[in-house]
Amino acid sequence: MGTVVRRRSNAVTEEAIAERRVEILRATAAVIVSSGLSGCSFGAVSDATGFSVGMIQHYFRTRDKLIESCVEHRMEESESEWRTTAARGDDAVQRLRELIDYSVMGEKDFSDAWGFWFELYAAARLDPALAGKVNERLQYWQRLFTDALHDVYASGQARTGRPVSELAGALLGLTDGLAFQAINGTFGMTVSRMHRILYGFIDTELGLSLGEPDPANTRYH
Repeated sequence: MGTVVRRRSNAVTEEAIAERRVEILRATAAVIVSSGLSGCSFGAVSDATGFSVGMIQHYFRTRDKLIESCVEHRMEESESEWRTTAARGDDAVQRLRELIDYSVMGEKDFSDAWGFWFELYAAARLDPALAGKVNERLQYWQRLFTDALHDVYASGQARTGRPVSELAGALLGLTDGLAFQAINGTFGMTVSRMHRILYGFIDTELGLSLGEPDPANTRYH
């Protein structure tokens, strides 16, 4: 096992302090993915960053605060990524397609992005405070699907009488369920197969023709 080289922190400007916080939070997320929430400690994050435990505690007084800040950071990152992605859609159907693409192949590696949230989902069952944060994230995710579907309905391109709220819930559940299968290899599920199933679901439910994910733009990291 290699020796962890501790780093000195000379962050004095607001910009430098913000960068240091982000570096710690990203390392915290990586620890959660690799070791689970139970394995996320100041010591583990210290080993991952090279910063001393004392310095990390200076930014985040308690482990609970560190994890809470990490969850908030990941939520802010995902929202920023989605806003950038959504801006590329020329019409309602294209934006819905972009949302599905984003849920499968966002800016982060699939196992990193989904692995982080699944670790929190599992731990939230016994942690009311964490459950609140997880539910906040899920409510945001639900709004994305609901708004995208509302736009498709309003455009007159959808051929279905199914309520938007019902379809959004089904799409959200399907996305999370397939992601869980893909990350664990359950039933032989793969990320590319998940992508195709989501497209097929939308085509069937809305009478659209998304077709197949574009191989030229498909990257699952």
